[in-house]
Amino acid sequence: MAYQKTEKVIAKQQDRKRSILDAARALLADKEMGGASIKSIARKAGIATGTFYLYFKDKDALLDQLLSDLYKELLEVIKAERTFCDNGFGKLEATMRACIRTFMDKKHLARIMLDLSPSSTAVFNTRFSAIIGDLIRFTKTDLDELLAQDMIPQQDTQVSATAFVGAFREVILSWIYGQEPTDLDLACQTLIHYNMRGLGKK
Repeated sequence: MAYQKTEKVIAKQQDRKRSILDAARALLADKEMGGASIKSIARKAGIATGTFYLYFKDKDALLDQLLSDLYKELLEVIKAERTFCDNGFGKLEATMRACIRTFMDKKHLARIMLDLSPSSTAVFNTRFSAIIGDLIRFTKTDLDELLAQDMIPQQDTQVSATAFVGAFREVILSWIYGQEPTDLDLACQTLIHYNMRGLGKK
């Protein structure tokens, strides 16, 4: 007879998996991707190293889940900010504000999601590329809408979207690593205006 997990057992397993992910998130906030070992993650989560493998095949599987969860969190914030926007410029600005607020409030999230360090694993590189690719596609959709409405000059929206996301990422990383502006609101507005001007906002 097959063993049927009770709701209590399932809840306990979910809690333990979450504690492993939380421990990894906390450790990776202060280290490069290669700096947090399975042993250190297990210790912080309060479990034996062997127990880790009951929940994740290896560290790459953990990183893949962690990055996926972080990205979903960010998308929820962006979605909420864009709810009441009725044009492409409003959507772009709402997206930038949501990202800036989230990344500056949760710097560990920015470090994990945006900083592609040389020591990053193959799975991180793949997930990172997918996340950046998604953000570029989302931006391109807004730009295509603006172009169709003749609100920006004729341009290759793929190139513009790639430059838009790349420049934004570099500025946020510079703020995260010790160059945080003294007036964040002004800096935020400056970054938004800079990107909008680059698009040729009329």
